[in-house]
Amino acid sequence: MNTFELPKTSKPVLAPVDVTTVQERVYQSLRLGLLRGEFLPGEQVSIRALANMLGTSAMPVREAIARLIAERAIEQAGPRTLRVAPYLFSEHEAYIRIRMQLEGYAAERAAGAANNAQLVAALNDHNSRMEDALAARDFDTALSGNQAFHFELYRASGYPQLMDLISTLWLRTGPIVASARKDVSLFERIFTSGVRIHADIIDAVKQRDRAAARWAVNLDIRASHLSIRRFYKSLEKGVNNPAE
Repeated sequence: MNTFELPKTSKPVLAPVDVTTVQERVYQSLRLGLLRGEFLPGEQVSIRALANMLGTSAMPVREAIARLIAERAIEQAGPRTLRVAPYLFSEHEAYIRIRMQLEGYAAERAAGAANNAQLVAALNDHNSRMEDALAARDFDTALSGNQAFHFELYRASGYPQLMDLISTLWLRTGPIVASARKDVSLFERIFTSGVRIHADIIDAVKQRDRAAARWAVNLDIRASHLSIRRFYKSLEKGVNNPAE
């Protein structure tokens, strides 16, 4: 019995697997988690645990962690120990001062943006979601709503480079703000005040008042920072109710 094989005219065309895409998605997922405060200062993280959580292998997680270490959001606490950067008062104070300058400028720029009506509507939507989450004591949604509000505003500045700088600073301060969840009354006070200040920001943007937009954003950053500082000082002194 004779068998015949058809001649192959060409090799199979298969798209190459883009490993960097997986690495980038893992990195962006971890980065967003830090921005939204899904990790706490000083919290230990495991590459294996993160890989299981993200449904991927260890390699892209390891690459993402290396980038976050370079950005000082994660640190190598020991030979096999990784942790979220802890709260250090002097370092955090410096970050806050820098944030006020950069974010204040971004708010000024946003207040003069051309798409004013769309920006105001988007900011109102984020702030309403944050307010509803606080009423339901859904603190994770409140945190993500706060991050979404600020980044919506800063994107309107029209400077992607400025957004890169701001988001890098948020990587280092987001987990610290999230630590307020340890004290419910403190968290509610910080974010209830934040909702009110956000309303002032929205009004400043609506009125195209650049100075008022900068002032309100700086007030929001500084007010939450002072509350967090008192919280950590109380913890150091061993006070049972740091919110008082």
